[in-house]
Amino acid sequence: MSREPSDALAVQVTSLRKVYGDVVAVDDLSFEVERGSIFCIIGPNGAGKTTTIECLEGLRQADSGAVLVAGLDPIADHTRFVHKIGVQLQEIGIPPRMKVREALHLFAALYRTSLPLSELSAELELDGFLSKRYGSLSGGQKRRVNIVLALVGDPEIVFLDEPTTGLDPESRFRFWEYIRRQNARGMTIVVTTHYLEEAREYCDTVLFLNEGRAVMAGPPERLIAESGLAARVVLPRAALGALREGDLAALPSVAHVRGTETSFYVYGDGNVVGEVSDFLGERGASPGVLEARPASLDDIYFLAVGPEGPEGGR
Repeated sequence: MSREPSDALAVQVTSLRKVYGDVVAVDDLSFEVERGSIFCIIGPNGAGKTTTIECLEGLRQADSGAVLVAGLDPIADHTRFVHKIGVQLQEIGIPPRMKVREALHLFAALYRTSLPLSELSAELELDGFLSKRYGSLSGGQKRRVNIVLALVGDPEIVFLDEPTTGLDPESRFRFWEYIRRQNARGMTIVVTTHYLEEAREYCDTVLFLNEGRAVMAGPPERLIAESGLAARVVLPRAALGALREGDLAALPSVAHVRGTETSFYVYGDGNVVGEVSDFLGERGASPGVLEARPASLDDIYFLAVGPEGPEGGR
C-alpha cells in the first residue's frame, strides 16, 4: 500500500499492522501528524505505542500498511530518512568509559548542523555530570543524555519515548519549555507519555491507543469539549450506605459512573454537581462528602480506554 507524500504532514500512517507470533501489537492503525506540531501517543501497557514509534523510526518493519515520515519511507528511503529525524534510543551504544562531554561532541560532529551543545546541556540539566563516564550514570541521567543526542542534530522530526519519566516537576517543566521553543522554530515532536496533564498542556494533538488500535484522536481541549463531560464527582462509599451505581447512573446529568471498593466516580454535564448534591440531600447524606472538579483529559482517557493507566506498553 502506497500513499502520496504531503508537504503539510510530517507523518502519514495508513493501515499499519505489526504482529509478534500470536500477538497483534498494531492493528489497522492510521493517523497523521502535521508538520510543526507536537503529537502525543497515549495508551496502557501493551497498547502498541513502542511498536508504532519503532515503525516510524525505521527500527522495525511493519507487516502491512504504509508509513511516510518527512515524505520518506523509513525502510526503503533509509539513507535519506536518517538525516531528517532524531530518535531517543533506550540503548544508545555509548562506550561505558566515554565521558558525557565526549559523547555529545562525537554525536554533534556527525551532523552538518547541530544545536548548541552548551544550550542543550544547560536546558536539559547535564552540566553537573558532563565529566562523568557514561557507564557511571543513573538511569535518569542516561535518559537525559539520550534526549540530548536525539535533539543535537536539529532534526526536522524528533521521536521521544516517555522522555520525562523519572524527572522531578521542575525538570519536567524545563524540558517541556525547551521543547516548546524548538517546536516554535519548526521542529515536529512525536512523543509518548503517561502524564496526561503534560499532554493537555503541551501537545497539539493526542492519540489514544489501545490494543493496537486508535481509539480517539484530536486536540486535547476539543476531545474534552466533544465528550460532553463538564465535571467529575467523587463520593466515598462509606458515607453513602446502601447507595448503588445504578442509583447515580439514573440521574439525567450523569453520563457514566465507575464504582471502586472505596468510592463512586460520577461523570456528567454542567448540572452533575448540583444534581448529585440534591440527590444526596434527599437521602439524608451530607452533600459535603462529595469532591468535584472540572473534567480532565484523564477522565476522557478513562472513558475511552478503560481503567488501566497509560504506562509502558509495547
